[in-house]
Amino acid sequence: MALDEIKQVKLDKLNKLRNSNKDPYPAVSARTHTIKEALEGFDEFADKKTDLVLVGRVLSVREHGGSVFADLVDGTARIQLYFKKDILGDKDFDFFMGTVDIGDFIEAGGFLFKTKRGEQSLEIKNYKMLAKSLMPLPEKWHGLQDVEERYRKRYLDVIFNEDLKNKLIARSMIIEHLRQYLLANKFMEVETPILQTLPGGANAKPFKTHLDTLDLDLYLRIAPELYLKRLLVAGFERVFELGRVFRNEGMDREHNPEFTMLEFYSAYWDHEKMMEFVEKMLLHVTKEWFGKSSFNYQEKEIKFEKSFSRISFNDLFKQYSGLDYDSTDGEELAEKAKELGIQINKSMTKGNLGDEIYKKVARPNIIEPTFVINHPLEISPLAKKLSDDQDHVARFQLIVGGMEVVNGFSELNDPVDQRGRFEEQEKNAKRGDQEAQRLDEDFIEALEYGMPPAAGVGIGIDRLIALFTDSHSVREIIGFPLMKPKVSGK
Repeated sequence: MALDEIKQVKLDKLNKLRNSNKDPYPAVSARTHTIKEALEGFDEFADKKTDLVLVGRVLSVREHGGSVFADLVDGTARIQLYFKKDILGDKDFDFFMGTVDIGDFIEAGGFLFKTKRGEQSLEIKNYKMLAKSLMPLPEKWHGLQDVEERYRKRYLDVIFNEDLKNKLIARSMIIEHLRQYLLANKFMEVETPILQTLPGGANAKPFKTHLDTLDLDLYLRIAPELYLKRLLVAGFERVFELGRVFRNEGMDREHNPEFTMLEFYSAYWDHEKMMEFVEKMLLHVTKEWFGKSSFNYQEKEIKFEKSFSRISFNDLFKQYSGLDYDSTDGEELAEKAKELGIQINKSMTKGNLGDEIYKKVARPNIIEPTFVINHPLEISPLAKKLSDDQDHVARFQLIVGGMEVVNGFSELNDPVDQRGRFEEQEKNAKRGDQEAQRLDEDFIEALEYGMPPAAGVGIGIDRLIALFTDSHSVREIIGFPLMKPKVSGK
């Protein structure tokens, strides 16, 4: 039967409900228990023949003469329903058969019992439609098989895809573990602007919009960093924010244009103390979630044990590219980038080229948790210089499973130095670098009032959840990843 014909049959059933003065979309339900609660108390409820009212979506209907078995699912579990004609009466039983479809939400009242096969079931005394579905579920194919369609119709995919459902649940729980760990360590959760007059806090191309009321161009934030540092200036010593950030960049297994970032800052810490804290936090969350300090990712065992390995950016760069970054000029790096198939343009600086080469040949090879440290100054405009090496900064990136999961550093709090770094970034922007950071006069003025020594960290939540759930792509653990709209007729 064609989809339009199926939908018309369902519309006819909808009209049948309305013509019988039965609201197909009532506002309330008389639910007494979740299905999980009913199953957990099954023996007591069954012995006492307690009247229960369960609700949920009908996922299957099986007719056997004067009886019907149906599977009901709510957000907690699944149970079998047993509709019997001589209990409901001919009229109500026939009305059920003539109006209820797979996909409908119903309210089912009755008592618990076990079938001859020992299956825990609810014998129905009465029922009510809660929401009539007008489109058929893809139950014949056990859910959506087309990968693109799965991403487009997540609401259907979750119904049949237990793995996806569990990943989204895991996402929520792991984020809660992270939040509770920070709160337990005296970090205060805050909120900072998503619409900003200047995009800052990362080297990334922003999304631009316009506020009509003030006739003002605005940007969706690429990071909350500069506002969180303003709070350090204000006197808050430990702050964090968990929220969405937006970058107008590529889409692949590690990137989505909008993603979730956790950033936190502590006054009077340096990058060394922050690395220790990150190790402890991730080990804590790993043990809370897995019950041990290791987990599997893409057929490899990942061990989150203290302490993580460390390697300098230049040593790693030399190991996998064959070049010494510090002594190599931009032209040589450009030639190496071309050789590796990296797309380059005239606006790219030595730092840009080196970073792209590092991402291409070095980072994918780091599987076990490893801190990459001592990055070049030119690719770290917000980080404090090393005290004994003015060409490198007190920065670290945690790489796990070939992905950058954490980025942190000792924060630059010298307003004169920060202005100079921003001015260099402005030069890059004028050469066409759309990811260059902009000169933020308001932030520099805040630094001029004094910001205490501090360390900060950004954690890519989507990548971390992908690791913990053994997901190949961050799209697998994002509820609704961005999709290009379908072209009509294709």
